[in-house]
Amino acid sequence: MLACASSLGLLAHTATGQGSPSGCTDISAVPPIYSGIEYSAAIQGLFDDFGAGACTDCHFAPPPAPAGDLDLTGGISWSQLVNHVSSQDSNLIRVVPNHPEQSLLFQKINCDTPAIGARMPYGYPPGTLTAEQQALIYDWIAEGAPVGATDGIFRSGFDARGFVQ
Repeated sequence: MLACASSLGLLAHTATGQGSPSGCTDISAVPPIYSGIEYSAAIQGLFDDFGAGACTDCHFAPPPAPAGDLDLTGGISWSQLVNHVSSQDSNLIRVVPNHPEQSLLFQKINCDTPAIGARMPYGYPPGTLTAEQQALIYDWIAEGAPVGATDGIFRSGFDARGFVQ
């Protein structure tokens, strides 16, 4: 079994004194999804099974606490992510609706060296989450990180995607 990291803090801001992420996967070639991303099916589905394992292998609530104080089990995960302060750094927010570039979740799954902690899923090689899976999370956050389905009314086809390296 892979070791679990206590992570999923959030994105680094220069104002917080955190470092910038590095070694980030380029998702710019992945066609954006502007609407119809259903949280419970698409995002929770990745947490439950991303193909090689599950985020919920580490991020579930056995005593005393889930890895990184983040429970990603169904019915709980959304409230643990959206507008929720990271347990690793109170200056970081796990998911900032409409701002994947400010969201620790995206940084943790997209960058080899996030501002805090390690790349997720911990213990797996980079690329375990495909660029398409990473882009799906980016697009869900960019669409406002709704608990239901995204509707695409706030985005245009000219959005830059991912971190500029």
